[in-house]
Amino acid sequence: MTPSPPRGAQSSRRRFIRLAGGGVVLAAASPLAVIGCAAGMPTAALQPWSAPTDTLEIREFMLAYALLAPNPHNRQPWIADLREPRAITLFCDSDRLLPETDPFGRQIMIGCGAFLELAVQAAAQRGRAVQVSLFPDGEPPDQTLPRGVRVARLVFGEPGSAEPDPLFAQVLERRTHKGAYDNQRVVAAPLWQRLYRASAAQPSLMLGHVSESARMTALRHLTRTAFEIELLTPATYLESARLLRIGPTEIERHRDGISITGTMPRLLDAVGLFDRFEVPRRGTDAHRRMLDYWKPFETGSGYFWIATQGNRRGDQLAVGRAFVRAQLQATADGLSLHPLSQALQEFDAMREPRRTLHAALGLDPAAHTLQMLSRVGYALEPAGHSPRRALSDLLRA
Repeated sequence: MTPSPPRGAQSSRRRFIRLAGGGVVLAAASPLAVIGCAAGMPTAALQPWSAPTDTLEIREFMLAYALLAPNPHNRQPWIADLREPRAITLFCDSDRLLPETDPFGRQIMIGCGAFLELAVQAAAQRGRAVQVSLFPDGEPPDQTLPRGVRVARLVFGEPGSAEPDPLFAQVLERRTHKGAYDNQRVVAAPLWQRLYRASAAQPSLMLGHVSESARMTALRHLTRTAFEIELLTPATYLESARLLRIGPTEIERHRDGISITGTMPRLLDAVGLFDRFEVPRRGTDAHRRMLDYWKPFETGSGYFWIATQGNRRGDQLAVGRAFVRAQLQATADGLSLHPLSQALQEFDAMREPRRTLHAALGLDPAAHTLQMLSRVGYALEPAGHSPRRALSDLLRA
């Protein structure tokens, strides 16, 4: 952590930040991925989004697409063991968990489920069915971090054993758009139904959406309240702050976390005038400006949610598979689907918003687990891809 400057220097620094306007505050809002854009993104960090060649060995072809899956804080918590012929064993990387914002690894497991779904789709694109065996060592409990867990073993079949999935055409086009959406456009009923059908490939999930104005207003208030809690809680703020990647050099070195490419944050960081580890305080100008930068997250045409009966690890993987399918369907239909995960988190300070959100959606928190809440709508501007680590970084061979 950066040491604190002398009192006089710190006061001078804060005056400079206020005079600088929104730039530093924009950066400070980033722990919840309020910002992060493609402009200035290093080419190498986006290279995995280029279409993998069909000449790749089948397992590497599967993984080259799977690593593009959405995942919390862009941690990419995946290790793929290729030491067994004709099989892939997926491990949860112990070094890429989020113990403060995701204390039981629920969101991490959802990301692993999305990884599995894209791996299966990639195999089908090459005509191979995949047998997925979950948790070869037994399903881990849902109240402990899944450190180093063997998540799944994938064994692919013979050529011609599967037909391509129509959604696979959207894998390289998929983005998680974090900008403003058009509040005036309505998502037509058939498009909501297409999201349901795409997600229903995973059975036993509970699916729903909210598009009525009054209910949307209530959800916007709830999600903003949850954002504030995560922002003002030191442990959760600092967990995100440690994952800030400011400017092309840091982004290319890490290729994960929360990317910041804006000119002002990069300039102030370069000259030592931005302390990424300074926790915001309620009522300050910085706090108010951070809430202003949350405003685009309150735009859109509705919310799409996925819940489960209980909260088993297998349920979480199924949610990840369903969510990425919904996001691919949204991409095909010109929609954006952006998860808002703060009010679903299980750390203590989030208990009341989480309970309230369940009630707002007609769910009983004692019996149901709301796994995903995403705003849905038509983005006003195009978005870029997030960085990804190289395939070689994931492999154990």
